[in-house]
Amino acid sequence: MIINCDIGERGAEHPVDLELMNHIGMANIACGGHAGDAESIAVFSAIAREKGLRIAAHLGYPDRQNFGRVSMPIAVKDLLAALDRQLALSVEKSRVKLHGALYNDCNVSGLLAREVAVWLRDSRITEVVTPFDSALAVACRELGLEVCAEAFAERRYTWLPESDQLVLVCRSKHYASILEVEDALGHSRNIILENRIDTIVEAEDGSLSTLSRPVRAETLCIHSDSQIALPLATGLAELLRQSQS
Repeated sequence: MIINCDIGERGAEHPVDLELMNHIGMANIACGGHAGDAESIAVFSAIAREKGLRIAAHLGYPDRQNFGRVSMPIAVKDLLAALDRQLALSVEKSRVKLHGALYNDCNVSGLLAREVAVWLRDSRITEVVTPFDSALAVACRELGLEVCAEAFAERRYTWLPESDQLVLVCRSKHYASILEVEDALGHSRNIILENRIDTIVEAEDGSLSTLSRPVRAETLCIHSDSQIALPLATGLAELLRQSQS
């Protein structure tokens, strides 16, 4: 299990992002679609190489206005052309993690996932970071691409019984993000040690309950723009050290 972080989304000199690079094992570097530019890509890629971190090209809808977190009505050919442009900026050409709404859309839409998986294969990507049970993971495995199964350390999940699938709670929900470090560490501890996750069930009257579901993950993600990102990264690194000792 390693920690990965979506990074390089706030310029080349953001102090929290720079410090986070000391506590992670993989840097998903924004490549200009939702955020990032040539300078930030160069800076964070150089740091990652210096520290021996894995690098993933972090690609998303070409929508900086909404930070790539809103599903975008875009023709597939135009989306793939945008991904081509983003990948061209990345120093890492073999590993990709999708961002935001595109990540979520490819989790549940088999048709979009297949189109993106074919693009990944044709772009000579060999590994994709995505949930183990996502539509994208299924499509990539069918094409012979390696899947690095991911879960999030500070986001809450719900479960879709019709597809037996874990999905992130929509960010519009007040409980979508975990805001306390200890809560996020407890959530992560269950994933690491028990291979389980407490999903959120919202009843029609708005009341919330939890349902424990199995989860498979090889890497845990921290969003660099989370308000608890840095203390969570240090705590999670210590948790992983303890679990592996």
